[in-house]
Amino acid sequence: LKLLNNKKTNLAMKGAAWPMLAILSSSFYRVPNLASGFSSSTFVRKTRYNFRRKNSNLDGEWSEKDLARWEKMYGDGKQVWNTEVTSSNSPRCQVRVVSFDLDNTLWKTGPTIQAANDELAAYLDGKGIVQPERVEKVMGQIFKENPSKYAAPNDSNPKSPVQLTLLRKDALKKILTEHNELDKEQAIDFADSAFGIWTEARHKAIPDHLASNAIECLKVIRGMRSHSDQPLLIGAITDGNSNPFLVPNLRKFFDFVVNAESVGVSKPNKKVFLAAVKEAAAHPYLEDIFVDVDITNDDEVENAMGGWWVHVGDDFIKDIVASKDMGMRSIWSQELVKNPEEQKLNNLPRSSKTVEQLMKEVAENRVLEMTVGADDYLAESIEKEFADATLYVFDQISEILVDWQEIGHMSETVVSRIVDESTSSRPNEEESSIEEAKFCTACGTKLA
Repeated sequence: LKLLNNKKTNLAMKGAAWPMLAILSSSFYRVPNLASGFSSSTFVRKTRYNFRRKNSNLDGEWSEKDLARWEKMYGDGKQVWNTEVTSSNSPRCQVRVVSFDLDNTLWKTGPTIQAANDELAAYLDGKGIVQPERVEKVMGQIFKENPSKYAAPNDSNPKSPVQLTLLRKDALKKILTEHNELDKEQAIDFADSAFGIWTEARHKAIPDHLASNAIECLKVIRGMRSHSDQPLLIGAITDGNSNPFLVPNLRKFFDFVVNAESVGVSKPNKKVFLAAVKEAAAHPYLEDIFVDVDITNDDEVENAMGGWWVHVGDDFIKDIVASKDMGMRSIWSQELVKNPEEQKLNNLPRSSKTVEQLMKEVAENRVLEMTVGADDYLAESIEKEFADATLYVFDQISEILVDWQEIGHMSETVVSRIVDESTSSRPNEEESSIEEAKFCTACGTKLA
């Protein structure tokens, strides 16, 4: 357990430890439905949720209460949705917030950007603006010339821009001043107007490139209710500069939007997710969660996180790993990914790599080697360690959320009933708790 909870433990060691753990655990305890329900990746995920930021016995002796807790986790098992969707068990709590990545998750990015670029080019042509090269090409040139201006602060080796709006406007100003004899002030005013044309065209194109049944899916989520009969909050966490509030058929579904530009860094930086949480925390629907949390204290905000927040995204590192690191549940939506095979993590790191190194290398699209066998097993384990559900059809998101919500509701009802029964007076009733129960390590028979 120490090995699997240690972030510095390399993936190969974890991969070897999981099946061994299953064998050892079944030797010590006979667990109902172990063969049909046990998932090693589920176990590791539950370990994280139960021990992350909480005091535990990981550095001390294990009590029978601890073993009972693990026995219950084993019995929870694994869920399989169908051939297109797989989901491992997640924390049994109700969903309160659902956040979406936007580009290539809620809509296809390429066609929407292309439509906006074409509209901008036509607008400039109509105004008689000379364009030796299209704006998007100039953007690439000036970012290459001065990447730090458009990247996150203190990023010594920026690979992509964060300040996309500034970059596009600077590209426009370069064209206007160098090839159209506009002075600086004229170029600034014209660039602002032209950028407005581009933004409007981009959002106008989005409805034509939405994921399958996206509107119907969002309607279902909007209709869901928490245990207190409050609707779920729906938000967007994006590296781009699009905004669902500017899309007429989407705006009614969203409660908040956070983009990388406003934060100053891009995903997977935790600051982006923290900004989204703080935005949502101000909503009265979440008052019970944040009532005793200092919203200005990042550690307190992060400690308040849990499976009640679900993040949906297409990028394994920026969305799935990053949201899991925040303690959220995650849904890896791959419908709109151009080449889904590239994200299936078939190429794994050498046995000496850590999880942090894996994330860095996958993000940089480097070719990785694996000198330990069972590549497919480890690849699947890595995916399931971070993704609570993986799907290839967008509208199945609502099915997953409804199911999680029902499980959370049942669990909270059971807990409430147990608390009520335990606090009621029962004179001289013999107490029988799992903490006092003893079992034979060979056959599992309860001992007197």
